Amino acid sequence: MRGRSRGSVHGAGFAACFALAVLVAACGGGGGSSNNSKNYRASTFGNGQFVAVGTDGIIATSSDGRKFQQGASGVDLVLNGVIFAAGQYVVTGDLATILTSPDGIAWTPESAPTNVSLQDVTYGNGLYVAVGYTGTILTSTDGRTWQTETSGTLRALRGVTFGDGRFVAVGDSGTILTSTDARAWSAVSSGTAQALNRVLSAAGRFVAVGFASTIAASDDGLIWSARSENFANFATLSDVVFARDLFVIVGTGGVIVTTPDGNTLTEQASHTSQNLAGVTFGADLFVAVGGDRVVDTSPDGVSWDVE
Repeated sequence: MRGRSRGSVHGAGFAACFALAVLVAACGGGGGSSNNSKNYRASTFGNGQFVAVGTDGIIATSSDGRKFQQGASGVDLVLNGVIFAAGQYVVTGDLATILTSPDGIAWTPESAPTNVSLQDVTYGNGLYVAVGYTGTILTSTDGRTWQTETSGTLRALRGVTFGDGRFVAVGDSGTILTSTDARAWSAVSSGTAQALNRVLSAAGRFVAVGFASTIAASDDGLIWSARSENFANFATLSDVVFARDLFVIVGTGGVIVTTPDGNTLTEQASHTSQNLAGVTFGADLFVAVGGDRVVDTSPDGVSWDVE
């Protein structure tokens, strides 16, 4: 796939974008959608269905990725992250919200040893790992009983993934932490000072995305290179998924970018100006979700249709 060559972030355009990004971050959440009500902030696919979560405790499910039906989460807080792993869905949100469900319909609130906003959750090596503000890292073997781990930072952590035997967490000021057991964490250089919202391990690569159209990539999760691209006036990049030999990245203003390796980048037409906050793949379909509960779908990551 042919990529686009773009310049580095500098000048007044960057300053304005960065100021706006900081304002969004201060209001909570790493997903990139606005804080108005009824916005999706994250999505996942598992157990034969899509699940999207967001503001006001929104949880919605879909069997086809196109038509979503809102369910009852039992909370009215912002929900920031969702994963399906080890036979259940786990959702994280503001004020240390953790919800679990075997089917995406009936949800159970779980207790957490913190009260900060939890931004994301992953699963690996038999452990759920959730991350959030003030450097918070929580681990659980079952998604129900959680304990606090020492991260070594007070910066907000916004994304976490597991791959190639390693957990990687990312966050504000370009923070990247790594761990092989989710207990002992070490900081590594990201090559950027921009906040990183999400990180993914796939196809032998780690790819992180964040503010000012920043994309960081690594072969091992330890040595990183980062770049900022002028996508829609340095849009905040909110989430990333990998399928069909492509990383698909979504962000504010309807930005969608594809890359086979985190290096060659191609911007795609999303046909929406809504902020896209989450993206997932399932049932042969990419599904991006975001502001005003927008749903944008694609069979290949290149051609998109708003549902």
